[in-house]
Amino acid sequence: MSSSSSSEWRDWSSLPEDLLLLILERLRWSSHPSVAAVCSPWRSAVPPSYPAWITPLLLNAADVGTTNIRYYSPYFHKNFEIDRTLTDPGAKICCSAAEHLTTLCTPDDVVLDADMVSGSIRELPRLPDSKFNFIVYDDGALRTTMYAIDTVGSLRICRTGLNDDSEWDDWDLVDSPDEQMVPTLPISNPVFHGGMLYLLGKDGRLALYDPCNHERGFEILDKPKSFGFETDDSYLVESEQGELMAILVGRRGTPVRIVELNEEAMKWEEVESLQGRTLFTGTLTTMMRSVKIKWMQNKVFLPKLYDWPETIQVNLVLRDGELAFVPKSGGENTILKDGEDYMEKMWCYEPGQRLAKKFWGTKSVDYGIWVNFST
Repeated sequence: MSSSSSSEWRDWSSLPEDLLLLILERLRWSSHPSVAAVCSPWRSAVPPSYPAWITPLLLNAADVGTTNIRYYSPYFHKNFEIDRTLTDPGAKICCSAAEHLTTLCTPDDVVLDADMVSGSIRELPRLPDSKFNFIVYDDGALRTTMYAIDTVGSLRICRTGLNDDSEWDDWDLVDSPDEQMVPTLPISNPVFHGGMLYLLGKDGRLALYDPCNHERGFEILDKPKSFGFETDDSYLVESEQGELMAILVGRRGTPVRIVELNEEAMKWEEVESLQGRTLFTGTLTTMMRSVKIKWMQNKVFLPKLYDWPETIQVNLVLRDGELAFVPKSGGENTILKDGEDYMEKMWCYEPGQRLAKKFWGTKSVDYGIWVNFST
């Protein structure tokens, strides 16, 4: 009996490839690198794929108008392009929440809500006019209320919500009083923090909107009065720990400062460390994430590349709650590493650097917005 069993014994590496493929189809994408690392036969059976959740991605377009949807991964330094197109000339990418993307089309004042996975597009009620330049949601992935904000001249805000029939209501517009103006424009991206909507003026002052008092519109806060120094670009973000922070970028990338709002004293205080977290900023969305990849920790990334990456034609595939880019024409199997051989491809800054590197030699990724598929 022992001799017979020994003669029929086969190790795991000799499993037929078709059986391995059936097994892989039932596993989460995140388990594929572990499967590929077992042995050469198993690695050859793992189809090529790139996880879409490992870091935030920069959704970008070559031109405003009709173009294929393209995602840049700062981890892989590759563009992943899918067949679905943004087919609205003049459309402005406004915001993203989970797998949804919202665009504003002028001069028709049309707001479109697109599912980036299925490709379905839904038209929302038309805005009162074409002056609105920001659109945000108040509750992230749930997306039950949407706000459109006009920051040119006096501040205006209007909102719409999903009704019981899962349809969006007409926009409810409120004009703030004429004197309620942020003294220095432009204004960076609006951010919900503690249930309130904050707008940041270039000089460091804040405008506040309370959804429970919609008819009052925006109110300019007495404090903070300024950052205490000048900055060319500013981006607002609420951290994973609930801090309201601003990333301040000087002329051509230097200096870079990160400040946090001390809500007791109502003043900006400079942040010396990101405590292992990573900031993705420079677009209408700014994200702070805890990233496991060591070389990306404690850094600020802006959408400026030192060389243009390879573009791969892919399908965006959802499996068991995880998204991955699957190349259409094969390719090499991908095993995640921690970037030991990483060569800097994207402009970044680490708090504590004496001087931030200027943008010389970089190419700006226009019409881009950070999206997050990690949830």
